[in-house]
Amino acid sequence: MKLQNVYSWEIELRDGSVSRQYENGKEQTWKKLRLDEIVRVSFVPVVNILPRHDCFIDISHGEHFIKRFGKGFIKQMPDGFRLAEYVNCCQTNRYRFWVFHSNGRCLITRPDFELRI
Repeated sequence: MKLQNVYSWEIELRDGSVSRQYENGKEQTWKKLRLDEIVRVSFVPVVNILPRHDCFIDISHGEHFIKRFGKGFIKQMPDGFRLAEYVNCCQTNRYRFWVFHSNGRCLITRPDFELRI
């Protein structure tokens, strides 16, 4: 399995509806959702030995979802380049929540922090 496919996302809106990255055999986009209605972003492992991560967004106290993105880090090896790490990130106006695909660990940073490996 490719490292970038170890986790998939799931997004819940205020009305309780849930959108998943893979539905009906096709990859979906979160960009069509109303950003001000998002109350939960989850990173769900495809590999069951890794932990699930849920970000709850408290819109009643001014917190709001900004974006979700993935980022790959490559490493130079003797036989060329390979993907060394892949992370998913949920960004709100208060923090960035990073999930590392290689081991399931997470990191919470300021919303303007750029991760470098």
